[in-house]
Amino acid sequence: MTTLIRTELLRLRTTRSTWVVLAVGLALTLAWAAAILSNIGGIGAAARGSVQMRADLLGATGIGLFPMMLLGTVAVTGEFHHRTATSTFLVTPRRWRVLAAKAVAGALVGPLVIILLLAVVWTFGVVAGAIQLTVDAGLLAMTARSIPVAACWALLGVAVGVAIRNQTVAVLVPPVWFLLIETLLPAYGLSALVPWLPGGATTALLGGRFAGALPAWAALLVLLAYALALFVPGARAIARRDIT
Repeated sequence: MTTLIRTELLRLRTTRSTWVVLAVGLALTLAWAAAILSNIGGIGAAARGSVQMRADLLGATGIGLFPMMLLGTVAVTGEFHHRTATSTFLVTPRRWRVLAAKAVAGALVGPLVIILLLAVVWTFGVVAGAIQLTVDAGLLAMTARSIPVAACWALLGVAVGVAIRNQTVAVLVPPVWFLLIETLLPAYGLSALVPWLPGGATTALLGGRFAGALPAWAALLVLLAYALALFVPGARAIARRDIT
């Protein structure tokens, strides 16, 4: 299993699409951070050098979660899209081991990427004079909360790819779900569902407070449950499917 995980990590590191997705995530994160900085002095904006300003800036890394999920999704669907699944599963006939290795690789890479994004945005804020060059308990706590979130989103990405397999559909489902469906639910009187959905659980795990927010440990379990609910039946279907 260790060899398979190393292989998947090597595949991620040497695939051009990985670096393209990460570059897009970095660009979007910096663009969001720049928009926050440009609003300093505006109505409702956090004051320069305040703890809230730091939280707002580091919160810009949240947009980087989508590329992380996309990376996990493409790691699976790319095998079917480029027709490399046959050779992959010939080398490793126990297909669930390959899928599990992809999940572990994603869970390892996700935290590294979010730490990089946090470091870049924090440096950006310091250079711009918006936040102070200090490392305190609040900053460490925010980083510690972001790590399991990044791992869970990478796992969700792999799980979506395993469950759907069609690359186009799999890539479109997460943004539609998070940016459209979960956003519209409160408007239809379904706010009570939000804490139990992936977006609400993510917000709670990151320390966000809203009506009905779950404790961090429960939010983590909810995210893992969604990943398993998608991964297990999808993996069983792939294991039984005739792939040529």
